[in-house]
Amino acid sequence: MNGVYGKRVKPLDVRLVRGDGERLGGRWRRRNLATGEITGKDLTGWSGRIELRSPDGVELWYSRSCDEMTDDGYAVANLPPSAFAADIWLQRRGGQWKCVVVSPSGATVRTVGWGYWILSD
Repeated sequence: MNGVYGKRVKPLDVRLVRGDGERLGGRWRRRNLATGEITGKDLTGWSGRIELRSPDGVELWYSRSCDEMTDDGYAVANLPPSAFAADIWLQRRGGQWKCVVVSPSGATVRTVGWGYWILSD
């Protein structure tokens, strides 16, 4: 064992506003067991995406690649103001979301953010 473990990802509920640009994502942090130091995992070269799903999590309603993958563990997608402009979003008012990152080789897939979302006007 190398003395480092990943921190459990806790849920984060978010409110999205129709017509506003939004930033949504997560952070991968690790704690060194010997020193107690918490650092972010270098996600440079990784890919990521955010997903907005139905309340039961079955249907994928929206997916967007992350625009930022940082060396201190952040994966962030910028949602444009037009993201929820279609009429279908009048019926889709909430559900589950998550942010997933994938290593360059594709061998590692990790959820770095998740929770529930609501959409308001």
